[in-house]
Amino acid sequence: MNTFRAGWNETWRRVLTDNGARLLLIVAPLLYSLFYPLPYLREIVREVPVAVVDLDASSLSRQLIRAVEAHETLRVALRCDSLAEAEAAVKAGDVRGYLAVPAKFRADVLTGRPTTVAYGGDATYFLQFKQVLAGFAETTGTLNASIKARQFLAAGRTRDGALAGAVPVTLRGHAVGNSREGYAAYLIPAVFMLILQQTLLLGVGLLRGTAYETERAMPALAPAGFAGMVAALTTLYLAHGIFHLGAAAWIYDLPRHGQPGWLMFFMVPFVLASVVFALAWSGVCRRREASIHFFLITSIPLLFLAGTSWPFESMPGPLPWLARLVPSTAGVQGVLRLNALGAQWPEVEAWWWLLWALVAAYAWPAWRSWRRR
Repeated sequence: MNTFRAGWNETWRRVLTDNGARLLLIVAPLLYSLFYPLPYLREIVREVPVAVVDLDASSLSRQLIRAVEAHETLRVALRCDSLAEAEAAVKAGDVRGYLAVPAKFRADVLTGRPTTVAYGGDATYFLQFKQVLAGFAETTGTLNASIKARQFLAAGRTRDGALAGAVPVTLRGHAVGNSREGYAAYLIPAVFMLILQQTLLLGVGLLRGTAYETERAMPALAPAGFAGMVAALTTLYLAHGIFHLGAAAWIYDLPRHGQPGWLMFFMVPFVLASVVFALAWSGVCRRREASIHFFLITSIPLLFLAGTSWPFESMPGPLPWLARLVPSTAGVQGVLRLNALGAQWPEVEAWWWLLWALVAAYAWPAWRSWRRR
């Protein structure tokens, strides 16, 4: 018990007295959880400024432009007299896209001749460009349907028959995983889990490099002392996990469908696996700043390997299996299922067992890394 307490106390002493470790292991997770979600709070890109070029100046072209103005993702910020003027506005950054209605637009529609409405934009900001193209496509599609419906009414069809003829197939979409269809609800919960793992990697590597630089050999560490070190770091990061999935999720109104008890039951092996994972890999750190060099660049690859933006089914070769060797993969998959999808425990139990397997797999390398050298 005394050895366990000594490992516990020594770990807290190192964390609290080392400015770098205190910043990485205590301050950074809190700051990341509070500031990282800020750019994503708008969830969906709306009111993207666009330009319109009306070369027809007819009632039908004005109807199309009014539909563009009413669309939730578009805002008509500029009316141009020529296509060249609209393209110049896009290049200058005044607008993100343009819609050009050709001359004789209404006359061609009324006489049944095919006509083309041109639209384009700046693809530098691809999310805004996607919203511009989608908004223009929806408004022109709605106008097409209304024109067809009027033609069917003029031919003697009933109102219901005209609507059915104009829009023969109706799409009814319902988002299951990300019901808000926004960026924050989709991305931030996964990033929270990665933040916990990566700050542990950086902070523990810094402690390991500092001990090697100052002592030139690691102090004797019995298994009980190592257990005390693991318990201290696990306690600290369980508190961080509660803050991330509780207070931070409430502040930014992230999905919170999971039962708190089941979430904590899942977080225990995730934090424990992340701790021994960080302790095992800290053995490569012979200098204080080495963890920054080795582990900082892994954050983005590990986020992709977590299976959120890049599904496991689309990963080539052994990548899906290699991804399962990192605790963040199972942590992201389990927490997203519990908290965002409202999954039941049997649906995440496999990931829970995988985390315990990772604890067992990394425990011996972690102890070897921190005992006397």
